[in-house]
Amino acid sequence: MPFDLKLKDKVAIVTGGSLGLGAESARQMAGEGTKLVLVSRKEDPLEPICDELTKAFCSDLLPIYADLTDPAVPDAIAKQALDKFGRIDILANCAGAAQGGIFWEIPDKVWDDAFALKFFGTVRMMRAVIPAMRQQKYGRIVTIVGDTGKQPNPRLLPGSSSNAALLAVTKGLADEVGADGISVNAVNPGPTKTGRITTLFDNLSRDTGKSLAEIEADFTKDSPFKTMGDPVDVARIVVFLCSDAASNITGTSILTDGGRSRTLA
Repeated sequence: MPFDLKLKDKVAIVTGGSLGLGAESARQMAGEGTKLVLVSRKEDPLEPICDELTKAFCSDLLPIYADLTDPAVPDAIAKQALDKFGRIDILANCAGAAQGGIFWEIPDKVWDDAFALKFFGTVRMMRAVIPAMRQQKYGRIVTIVGDTGKQPNPRLLPGSSSNAALLAVTKGLADEVGADGISVNAVNPGPTKTGRITTLFDNLSRDTGKSLAEIEADFTKDSPFKTMGDPVDVARIVVFLCSDAASNITGTSILTDGGRSRTLA
């Protein structure tokens, strides 16, 4: 008998839902029968994933085009989700990226941008959905963070710093809302085959003079598999943490980095 994740008809907000790990997480949830609110800054990449999911899974979808760096946006997203579906069961925070570079060459704007979207956008989304989750005594919050939050990369320090801050929020917030039936967890992917990392590798190649093959080799050299991660594998872990199968897991982060991390399991 197939294992039932009990996600059918649950309502999930997925930020960064148009591309990469956000889009793949949405695909996996749609396959489980989840009702989706997909958030993206740009309309062009969001329309195709919405069409795809509607045709493949007959998913009940609400697309929202919004910039999470605007402090007013998260509350507006939560309101639209509640107006359409009447509840919010899941928040999957998948939005956010940061430029890298040599530390003394990174301007303030790169640091500001890294925290404005990924850190503050995520914090505000959590704050926006928690009242509804507390009222219904149920909620799942999962944030795609990144393995550099625990193992900072010297050429990715703006992103590493925002990731570390999100891990602190994950742990502390889990303690705050656990009594309300809300779990808060994170997923820490290593290098994964998405458009985001292609852009990152291009920038690092430009800044360091290394070839793209050399950059990829640097990022995968500590993995026993010596390969980049697959977005599907990351998304399946996100969906697991959003499900009732993970009902006793909170305040933690799951590494999906191909064994790159040099810490004890």
